[in-house]
Amino acid sequence: MYPTCPDCLEVYPESVKADMDARCAVCGHALFKIEETPPGRTSRRRGGRPGHKPYLRTPARSLAEQLADLVKEPGMEEALTSWRKRVRLPGILNDFFDGAISRELLGPDGKPFFRHDLDEDPDGELRIGVALGPAMWSSQKTWARFVLTSNNRYRAGNLLLSMIIPGPKESDPDQTQWFVRVLVNELIGLWRDGVVLPTYTHPNGRRIRVILVGVFCDKPAAHKLGGFGSHTHTFFCTHDWISQGQKATKEAFTPNGFRARTDKHHRMLMEEYRQATTKSAREEHASMYATRWSELARLPYFDMCRMVVVDPMHNLFLGTLLYLTLPSRLGRLPRLIGEPAGGSLTADQWLILVTVVGPLALPELWEGIPADTNDSDFFRERVETIRRHIIQRKTMRKGKKASNTTSKDQSALGSATEPRRSTRVRKPTEKAKELVLDDDDAGAYLDEDDEVWDDENEDNEAGDGSRLRARDLATFLKLCAALRLFLSDTITDEQLERADRLLREYCIEIIELYGEDIIRPNHHYATHTAEFVRDYGPLRGFWTFIFERLNKILKSFRTNNHEGGEIEATFFREFYRAARLHGMLAEGLKYPNDSVFHQTCRLMQDVTADGRGTLQQLAEDLEDMYIDDNVLLSFSPCSSREPMDRQVYYAFLTYMQARYPLQSFRSDLSLGRSPESTMLVDMATVFDYVVIAGYRYYAASRSAHMANCLALIRVSEAGRTWVGRIEHIVQYERPSVQGREMFAYVRWLRPAPNGVSLAESPWAQWCVLFLSYLIHSN
Repeated sequence: MYPTCPDCLEVYPESVKADMDARCAVCGHALFKIEETPPGRTSRRRGGRPGHKPYLRTPARSLAEQLADLVKEPGMEEALTSWRKRVRLPGILNDFFDGAISRELLGPDGKPFFRHDLDEDPDGELRIGVALGPAMWSSQKTWARFVLTSNNRYRAGNLLLSMIIPGPKESDPDQTQWFVRVLVNELIGLWRDGVVLPTYTHPNGRRIRVILVGVFCDKPAAHKLGGFGSHTHTFFCTHDWISQGQKATKEAFTPNGFRARTDKHHRMLMEEYRQATTKSAREEHASMYATRWSELARLPYFDMCRMVVVDPMHNLFLGTLLYLTLPSRLGRLPRLIGEPAGGSLTADQWLILVTVVGPLALPELWEGIPADTNDSDFFRERVETIRRHIIQRKTMRKGKKASNTTSKDQSALGSATEPRRSTRVRKPTEKAKELVLDDDDAGAYLDEDDEVWDDENEDNEAGDGSRLRARDLATFLKLCAALRLFLSDTITDEQLERADRLLREYCIEIIELYGEDIIRPNHHYATHTAEFVRDYGPLRGFWTFIFERLNKILKSFRTNNHEGGEIEATFFREFYRAARLHGMLAEGLKYPNDSVFHQTCRLMQDVTADGRGTLQQLAEDLEDMYIDDNVLLSFSPCSSREPMDRQVYYAFLTYMQARYPLQSFRSDLSLGRSPESTMLVDMATVFDYVVIAGYRYYAASRSAHMANCLALIRVSEAGRTWVGRIEHIVQYERPSVQGREMFAYVRWLRPAPNGVSLAESPWAQWCVLFLSYLIHSN
């Protein structure tokens, strides 16, 4: 727990606790407050001295301490080096180690940090790449790191929670760097000298080096951490020098349309900011060059412009953009989607809408929409309608702000029949004053359009069917196709180029269809997605859905007026307790079902199974994902031995006769044609689900959610794809031959009798791409 100045948020080492009179070296504020002894009690401290505690505390845990626990786990060292065993082909991106960053990062010896040319790390070391994933929780920020390996980066025990910046007031860009400095100090040492820690295979110690491979976060955090100006600054992009006035032009979506930011130039501007002697000089510099100082610049290997990434979750699914029953692992959409009462969609709901529901449902909903007639007047009129609507919304918002400052006499005007309401302007409390956020940059351009597109009291004046055309659907399907390609588990250079082209075409076309007023900075940020993929591999490897889920749990915590970092410290301890507990339970469930340890872990897991929206539930879900990701074939721990459904039994009998034609089988009700025939006993083990290649498939007979039982099945790469619902998952044991048969009973969806032609439908251009995505995603 680092003592922190409550005024300027300067962070101090724990050793300062020895001096109860210590003051902040920056602003002179006292760091500790005296704890008064309650009346009638005597102080237990030596010499009767009063106790003291910090006004504000920053909970943190060093990376070396967390790695010490991590590398002691069996199999962890092999998992961290498993990337070397994967076959890598030019032009194909499977994970981070196929990206450019992993090959360009340098170690302290000037050679590549990750040695792709060696079978193991040099000098017997263990080299680990970590990524920083800061995310906002109210006015605090959560800092989480995850280990970059191919199969366990999202395991609960591998989410290394490093620090939580205390609230309630959000730190400004310069104050944020004081917290970053603590992290960077350790990262420099772990990269340059490493740390010797006992591991599972090296109990006497092994040198471990760590490198920061990137920062993945939302726009405001990316600008604060990377030393860029505010995300509302005139120069809003972290990759090039495009301005706010150019974001709605075709050049904004043209490759290399603007001068690129470079690491060398950015570091020069950051140093100029740091050398400024007054606050006004620093603010003037930030306003002019959209640059501030970042502690990350102290990492000699870190590229400030390439390695600070606005992650795809925030950029594509929150800024760039029917109810169906979907498998629970996909999530679900609100029933009133598209209506004001439905509320705003979260990032994962946008993901479902654009990649699953939209491509399937919208073409059907578009039936009857007039075809395009190249009527430029129609589109011009619609653009003007949207513009008027936006201006109206801005005017209404300004009017609401102005009404809060009117006098009592002005507010009293109106109908005498209206009930009287208090017009007294409430004075903010001291705590409310602290919640006022500071501007990131003096003189920055404020993009007011960000507040225009809210869903409250939406009159839907431009959303009726008469205002739509077939071209609207075609444009939306381009976005869907681009995201399908970007979200592939494996992506080729050709697919990446196609996805980039489709995304740029989508952005240009929406300017033509809906006007310049709807364009936001996110649309331009999206054009850099292909660059991120080339540097880091497929998007799934570095998006931040898990961090946002962690923050959603944080928001549900009741503070109960706790101050001074107490709630942050409580969450910090609870996170590690929950992660360790469910890591232990997951390992215990691997023991035999009849073992005491397995039964104890199963009972403990069942007790906490209803903790939805809690840290326990998050940790359990992450453990399930981790366990499944490592498995080619596995059956659920929950099973029962019982007679098979008769339909399943006779289908199994037919299967056995076809598979073993030289052996005779008979049912339990028939006498058999031959005395040598084998009777198949109607008794088998049935399971809740089966894990195949990292995915769970549930049996409809033992599941409450039928959508979880649907599967796309293909026997071979060149074979035909079938769709069906898995009814039963069975393991049949044959005692006579000491063998067993494992199978699933599936109810297949039949093709339409006369066939279905997509040639004249909106799906014609995209059906092959979407089907290919579904197959490789399942």
